[in-house]
Amino acid sequence: MYIRGGYNVYPIEVENHLGQHELVDRVAVTGSAAPVLGEIGVAFVVPADAANPPTLEQLRAWCNERLASYKAPDALVLLDELPLTAMSKIDKRALAPAAAEAEKAWER
Repeated sequence: MYIRGGYNVYPIEVENHLGQHELVDRVAVTGSAAPVLGEIGVAFVVPADAANPPTLEQLRAWCNERLASYKAPDALVLLDELPLTAMSKIDKRALAPAAAEAEKAWER
């Protein structure tokens, strides 16, 4: 869980909705520290078609139709594959450096 602007956001809920988007093959969502909101959501996406990856605007619109607007990701990182632990689970700790970089690029 991360806290965005005083609201609790559960990454699994956002991942479940983003995972249903036709342009998304795999997804992980994490929180990253942000100056004003406390934390922002960063979506790590493996596109279904590398030649036609989703945009942040497409994914935010998709989430806004299905979830509260504060749950939509604020940043997007496209990956060829998600890092996995030895138990074949998504290694969110390995995503932390990329989330910090995405936060630096985020401007609101």
